[in-house]
Amino acid sequence: MLQGRVLCRISLVIILLIAISAYAPWDFLGVYDKAEAAALLEEGQWAKAKGYIYHKEIKKDKVLYYVKNASVTTGSGSLSNTSFIFKLESDIIPNYSKVNIEGKVKHFSAATNEGCFDMKNYYNSLGLYLELTDIGAYDYSCNSFVDHDYGFKIRQRISSVYEVCLLGEEAGFLSSVVIGEKSGLDTELKTLFQNVGIAHILAVSGLHISVICMAVYKMLRKRGVGFLLCGTLAGMVAVCYGLVTGGSVSSVRAIGMFLIYLVAQISGECYDMPTAMAVVADILLLGNPLYIKNGSFIFSFGAVIGIYFIVLPLNNAFTNYFMYLRRSKKSHDKFYADETWLHKVIQYICSSLVFSFGMFVAMLPLVTQLYYQTPLYSVFLNLLVLPIMPVVLGTGLIAGIIGACAGLGSSALIGWKMFPVLFVKILLFICHCIIYQYELLSDFVQRLPGSTMVVGYRSMWAVVIYYLILLFIVYGLDYITKNINSGKKVNQRNSLLLKAGAFIFIAILWLHPQKGEFEIDILDVGQGDGIYINSGDGARFFIDGGSTSSDAVGQYTLMSFLKYKGVGSIDYWFITHMDLDHVSGVLELLERGYQIDNIVLSAEIPEGETLSQLLALAEHNDTNVLYMKQGDECGTRNLSVTCVYPYSGMVSDDVNDLSLCLLMEYENHGLFSRGTEEPGGFFAFFGGDIAAEQERAIASSGFVDHVDLLKVSHHGSRFSSDSDFLSVLSPDVAVISCAKVNRYGHPSAEAIERLEAAAGSIYYTMNSGRVRVNAAGVDEYISEKLF
Repeated sequence: MLQGRVLCRISLVIILLIAISAYAPWDFLGVYDKAEAAALLEEGQWAKAKGYIYHKEIKKDKVLYYVKNASVTTGSGSLSNTSFIFKLESDIIPNYSKVNIEGKVKHFSAATNEGCFDMKNYYNSLGLYLELTDIGAYDYSCNSFVDHDYGFKIRQRISSVYEVCLLGEEAGFLSSVVIGEKSGLDTELKTLFQNVGIAHILAVSGLHISVICMAVYKMLRKRGVGFLLCGTLAGMVAVCYGLVTGGSVSSVRAIGMFLIYLVAQISGECYDMPTAMAVVADILLLGNPLYIKNGSFIFSFGAVIGIYFIVLPLNNAFTNYFMYLRRSKKSHDKFYADETWLHKVIQYICSSLVFSFGMFVAMLPLVTQLYYQTPLYSVFLNLLVLPIMPVVLGTGLIAGIIGACAGLGSSALIGWKMFPVLFVKILLFICHCIIYQYELLSDFVQRLPGSTMVVGYRSMWAVVIYYLILLFIVYGLDYITKNINSGKKVNQRNSLLLKAGAFIFIAILWLHPQKGEFEIDILDVGQGDGIYINSGDGARFFIDGGSTSSDAVGQYTLMSFLKYKGVGSIDYWFITHMDLDHVSGVLELLERGYQIDNIVLSAEIPEGETLSQLLALAEHNDTNVLYMKQGDECGTRNLSVTCVYPYSGMVSDDVNDLSLCLLMEYENHGLFSRGTEEPGGFFAFFGGDIAAEQERAIASSGFVDHVDLLKVSHHGSRFSSDSDFLSVLSPDVAVISCAKVNRYGHPSAEAIERLEAAAGSIYYTMNSGRVRVNAAGVDEYISEKLF
C-alpha cells in the first residue's frame, strides 16, 4: 500500500517514534520535558512572564489569551521557552503582540477519576503548561501599522450577525460550523449531537475546504485561469479562512493537505493522500509532539486514515459487485438492461450507505475510546445530515460575510444597508430550517430504543486487534469482488458470507458489554460521596452520589466514570440520606434519563423537598424505590448488602443521624484480609454521615465485626469515627472522601488520630483521587503517571 512513497514512509517513522515516546513508559524523545519543568513551579507563587500572544478566544464572557515563546520567573525558579494562558475581563490586547504580565502560577488539574475530563492532558496536548491567574500589571507592544486582530474581529462580527438573526442555540451552532467560534455553542445541543453521532459537523474540517477552497479553485480553472495563479489564489483563500476560524487542529490538517494538493496540481505531480496526511502530521507533531494525545488530532487524522484504508476499499468492493450484478443480469432481466436514472439513484444511495457504514466501523474504536459509547443509528442519520451540510456552510458563510459588511449586529441599519440585510435574513432562514430539522432528527433518534450503547474504555491491544481484523475483512472483500467482476472463478457465496460474518463478529466483540471483576471504587467527587461496586457476577451497585464543591457532579464525574466502565445502568443505587453532598449527582442522572433499576432508601428517611424531588424523578424514569430497615438484605450470588442501621421507629432532628448504614459482604476467593492467610468473606462498611453516638450503637448491635474496608463516616468529621466503634471494626483499609479545601475542616485531626490507631492504612480521595479496592489490593488513581 505504501510502496514507492519514500516521503510518506519517512514521515510515518517520525510519527511512530513520537507516539512511542508519548505513550510508552519511557520518554526517550523528551516530549514531556516542558510539562515536567512547568510542574516544578510552586502553585500560587507570584510570577512575572513575557511572551508572544498567538491566539485568543471568548470563554465564559472572558477573553482567553494563548502565549508562546514565553519565559516565566517566580521567587523559586524560572522557565524559558514555555507556553501559558491567562484571562482578562475584556478584549484589550491584540493578537501577535508581545506581552509582559504578572500573576499567580496555577497548574492545570489532572483527572482524579477514570473517564473525567483531564484539563492537564488537554492543555498539555495543545502545548500549554501553565495558567496565570489574579492578573496584576501588564503591558504589550505590537506593530501599529498592521491590524493583528483581523481574524478575531471577523470571527466576532460574523458571529454577531448570527446572534441577531437566529435563536441562541442556532446562532451558536452556525458560528461553530462556519467560523469555528465555539463560545456560544449550546452544551445541551453539543451533547445531543455527540449522543447520536453527528458531533463531527461542529468542527472546521475537510468539508469546509472542499466546499469553500476547492470550489474557488475549480471555478477559476473552469474559467481558464492557469494552474499557478489559480492555485495561489485558492491557497490564499484557504490560509485566510484558517486564520479567521482560529487555526484548530482539524482545520490545519485540512488546509495543509489542500495546499499540498495545490502544489501537486501546479507541479503536474500526482496527489497522494497518505503522503500529504503524513507530512502535515509531521509538521504539527514536530511543533508540538503532545498533539499525538489530542482528541481533535486523533479524530481528524483518524478520519482521513479511515477513508483511505477502509472506506475506499469497501466502496471499491461494492462498485465491483454492483457492476458484476448488472453485467450478469442485464442479458435476461430488463431492469438491468439499460442504465436508467433509477439505477443511478439506487447506486448513489447504496454507495452513500457503504461510505457511512465504512466510516462507522473505521471510527468505532476512536469514538468509544473518547466518549465510551457508540451511537448505533449514526450510519443512517449521517446519510440525512451530511448531504445538506454544504448548503448550511455555504449560505451561512455568505450571509455572515454580507451581514458583517453591512454592519448587521453592530450599528443602526439605514438606507442601502436594508437591502443586503433582507438577503442575509433570507439565507439565514434557510439555515434555520435545516438546523431545526437536524435537532428534530437528532432528538427523534436519541429517543429510539438502543440509540446509544455504552461500551466503556478498551485496552490498546483490543484496538490493534480490531483494526487488524477490519483491514483483513475490507481488503479481502475488495480482492474477492475484484476477481468476481473480472470473471475469475471464486466461491463468491461462501467468501462473501465469511467476510460478512467476520464484520458481525468484530462488531459484537467490540460492542459486547464487559462484565468486569469485583471492585469497589470510592470516587473523588470533592466534598461528598460516590461509591461504585461491581459484584463480579454482572450486578452493579452504587452508594450515594453527590457533591457540594463540584458543579454538575452527576454529568461530569458519575456519568463519565460509569461510561468509562461500560456501565449503562445501575441495578441498586443506595442513598444514605438526602443531603446534597450525597444525592445531587443522582438527581442529575435521573433528570438526564440514566437507567437506575432500583433506588434504595432507609425506611426511616424523613420527609423533605429533596426526597420529594427524588421520588418524582424516579417515577418519571420508571425506577423502583425500595426501603430497607435493619436486618434487610439484597444482593447477588457472590455479594450481599445488609442494612445495619437505623432501627425501626427511630426519629431524629438531624438527618445525618438517620443515615442508611450498610454492611457489604463479598464471598472472597483470595482477597486480602489482615491477620489471616485463609481466604474468607470480604467485608466493607458504609455509614453515610452518622456521628459517634450512632457508631457506638452499631458497634454494640452485633451486626458488625472486623471489616476489610471502612468508608469513613461524615468525611472524617471530628464528631464521627468513635474509638470504640473503630476498635470493633479494626479495618484493614479506611477511606476518607472529602475536598482538599472545604469549610468544615474535614478531615479533622482528631478523627485521623483515632483512625491511625485502629486502621491498617488510610486513604484520602483529596490526595489519591479515586480509591479502588479489588483482588489486587488498593489502587490510587492519581498516583499513576501524570505526564
